[in-house]
Amino acid sequence: MNTVLITGSAKRLGRGLAIEFAKKGWNIILHYNSSQNEAIITAEQIKKFGVEVYPIQFDLSSYQEIEKGFEKIKADFPFPNVLVNNAGIFPPPTTLQDLTEEAWNSIMNVNLNAHLYTAKFFTKYAADNSRIINIASVGGLEVWKHRIPYNVSKAGVIKLTRVLAKELAPRFSVNSISPGTITFEEDPVNDSADQYPMKRFATVKDIFDAVYFFATTTNYITGQNLCVDGGFTLK
Repeated sequence: MNTVLITGSAKRLGRGLAIEFAKKGWNIILHYNSSQNEAIITAEQIKKFGVEVYPIQFDLSSYQEIEKGFEKIKADFPFPNVLVNNAGIFPPPTTLQDLTEEAWNSIMNVNLNAHLYTAKFFTKYAADNSRIINIASVGGLEVWKHRIPYNVSKAGVIKLTRVLAKELAPRFSVNSISPGTITFEEDPVNDSADQYPMKRFATVKDIFDAVYFFATTTNYITGQNLCVDGGFTLK
């Protein structure tokens, strides 16, 4: 049976992706850091689909914790054949003069560095033809005022995807997805979608369809970034 590890899968997009994978019959390694209560609730929801769920906690901002987390996964769980690097920080807008070193480093550690380190330890143990799927953002392609660390980190994810794809071929495929704004049932977006040609925001299912495509399609598709943005970047 297939197994997927989704970082930050206790809530929001990660939770939605985990539930959709479970509906398809996949076992879930449910990663979280501080969202233990949400992880417990999500795990119970996943079990309803008759699959196995393996919660695991580690801090993605720490190289050592990522390494230990993957060692635990290798020792205690069926090792995943798909890694979805979903966890990320979308910080409040900040001017250059107000941007602190601490804020910059914390965003880069989770949004970019963690993708590199999880890829390192995932590919250390994973079987051939396993997949890495990075969740980037249209923010990695756009330039938004007061969003310097976010724009730069997500642009880095897109570039990292390409260099990892070349580095890890032919054993592994690596692709990324750049969503636009996503709305959630528990947290709807209170704004107009008029700037989107499709006149709506993305749903979790929209993003999952792209993730599942990369998880199951030929490994000949690698190093690609797919915008799932309702046409937002068509300018």
